[in-house]
Amino acid sequence: MNNLKLLLFTLCLILIALLIQLQKGPLFALFEGMGNSSTQIRGEGFPKTLIDSTGIQFVLKAPPTRIISATLASDHILSDLINPQRLSAVSSYVDYPSLSNIVGFYDNSISRTQGEIESMLALQPDLVFVASYSNPETVRYLLRSGIAIVRLSEFNSFADIFNNIRIVANVTDTKAQGEVIIHNLKERIAFIQAQVKDKAKPRVLYYDLNGYSVGGHSLMDEAIQLSGGINVTSGVLADGENKISEELAISLQPDVIVTNQWVFNQDNQAGSPTTILENKKAWETVPAIKNDRLYAVPGTWLRSVSQHRIKGVEAIAKLLHPDIGIYQERPHVQ
Repeated sequence: MNNLKLLLFTLCLILIALLIQLQKGPLFALFEGMGNSSTQIRGEGFPKTLIDSTGIQFVLKAPPTRIISATLASDHILSDLINPQRLSAVSSYVDYPSLSNIVGFYDNSISRTQGEIESMLALQPDLVFVASYSNPETVRYLLRSGIAIVRLSEFNSFADIFNNIRIVANVTDTKAQGEVIIHNLKERIAFIQAQVKDKAKPRVLYYDLNGYSVGGHSLMDEAIQLSGGINVTSGVLADGENKISEELAISLQPDVIVTNQWVFNQDNQAGSPTTILENKKAWETVPAIKNDRLYAVPGTWLRSVSQHRIKGVEAIAKLLHPDIGIYQERPHVQ
């Protein structure tokens, strides 16, 4: 009897060890469909090998022509890279005025997806774009299906935006156009930085009326710094987006407050975020309120994780420093 118990105990230990090893490799990934980093791409031309963060590999033999973009970020990036005829579907969010910067860009003949695996598979895509925040179950089924996927996972800085553009451009055979987009973004950033570098830096609070703000290591933190301001919640809140109490927000005494102006309230002055905050008695001693420096910027610019994020930086910079110029696009030399 004791020998049997010892044998069962030994078998349990072996099973646990095997599971730990499986968790490190692609077999476990088939069950989890999870990953923490963006797709790695090998190969200058085609075929290309796509290596998912789970370790699973796909071979893309030729530039894809039946693409499904299941994220708003890839919808935005692809709109400046490829002929829409190469798309089988885009995310349904691309039609939401409160979220999308390109409402109306994609023809209704292109399917919309909310990540339903059955409808996605029915389109027989040769490439699917997903993100770190995509439904894990959908990603798991895609991994099992053998369809090539590209996962975008980092959205914390303009460097991440540049990297995501390069990933999408690489896998769609549009690398030259991707570099054009990145060059334009860098020019616009440099233009802002040159104008604000010698100006006093106001203390800025980004505040969502739902009670959220952002700490360091985030696109909003970088946007405020690029715009010539200081993010008052950097070092106070944890990195990224976080809940913030009104008491803490007020105690930071910001010189400027930036909040989201969503489409549904932009024509309703009484319901605008600036009016709501101005009418809260607890906020009346805050310098930004006293000095009429509470601003609402379109949420589609402030929340974008694509090339359109630059519009938010430009808007904040102009609000912080009204005397700076506006970037003028250079004519393309033929």
